[in-house]
Amino acid sequence: MPVHSISHDVLPSSAFQLQGADLDTLTRWHARYAVNPSSMPALASMTHVLTLTGISGGFGVQQTGNVLLAAGEPLAPTWAWPDFASALLTLARQLKAVPCFAPVGTEFAAILHAAGLCSVRLGSTPYIHLQDWPQRGNVGAKIRHAVNRAARDGVEIRAARPPSTPEAALRWRGEVEALCAQWLRERKANVPFHWVFELQPLRHLHAKRYFEARQGGQLVGLIAASPLPGRAGWYLEDVLQDPRASTSTGTALVAAALSALKADGVRLATLGGVPLSSMRGWDGADVTRLERWAYRLRPLLSTVYSFDGLERFKQRFGPAHWEDEYVVFPAGTWRSIRVGAALGQLILRGH
Repeated sequence: MPVHSISHDVLPSSAFQLQGADLDTLTRWHARYAVNPSSMPALASMTHVLTLTGISGGFGVQQTGNVLLAAGEPLAPTWAWPDFASALLTLARQLKAVPCFAPVGTEFAAILHAAGLCSVRLGSTPYIHLQDWPQRGNVGAKIRHAVNRAARDGVEIRAARPPSTPEAALRWRGEVEALCAQWLRERKANVPFHWVFELQPLRHLHAKRYFEARQGGQLVGLIAASPLPGRAGWYLEDVLQDPRASTSTGTALVAAALSALKADGVRLATLGGVPLSSMRGWDGADVTRLERWAYRLRPLLSTVYSFDGLERFKQRFGPAHWEDEYVVFPAGTWRSIRVGAALGQLILRGH
């Protein structure tokens, strides 16, 4: 997508409208335009939506303290992204709030740079090109070994649909919630994460695709995948494994999901971003001071979040490329502090 610059002129308020967020409308826009894996997890937290006169789609926003946050790119045609960014910056000036865009990809970050905003790299997201998957060589051999081992251990994997009868649906929901609780108990972090990191596999139930693993009839693994229609892809949003199941369950489950998506003609898949990913260096000339400070905190944060383990798991499936993700906001020390505090509040408290 070509990079467009944002006009520094203040848009007239008649050019955009701000209204209370309607989840059904946001979901429809997501089903047409979404390109960012974080877009669907963020929908439920959006309190308002910004729309532009004569342009389809909108931009979900929320205000946390003095920070006006937009999560992901606008749910709109890519050619309209500069207009939505300009409108949100105008709205932030009117509200005397600090505008913040997070997490966003390289293309939208470049649009925001043209308006004079600065960015801090949050991490990187791996993308798997399904037409070339599975890879030959060592990567493919390790995946096949895990699939075969899971089968020998009695793990059965299949695509799943939420049951249609109330009784069966309630039973399945109970199984999923029990698996989530077990997974959370075994997680390295001792605190629950919210916002785009919240574990909610049953949210937006009918928009997602599910894949489940059973061992002895018991649900021991689950993938909830959400669509990325703007990229003709899918995001394997929640990948859960009961720690008591076969150790190969997670790998075999992801492999089955990727194979099913490929068979359906899907071109692109991702397992989501890795915060502070080491896939690109943090000491080059283009790395900002804030990014260096964030990366220096990585060893301390590793006591509650498994950066390396997450990165190794996602690298296991042979992604064709990694894309950086950013938080973008106006330059300034106090603005940086306010944005950091707002994001921390969203992640730890959810509001």
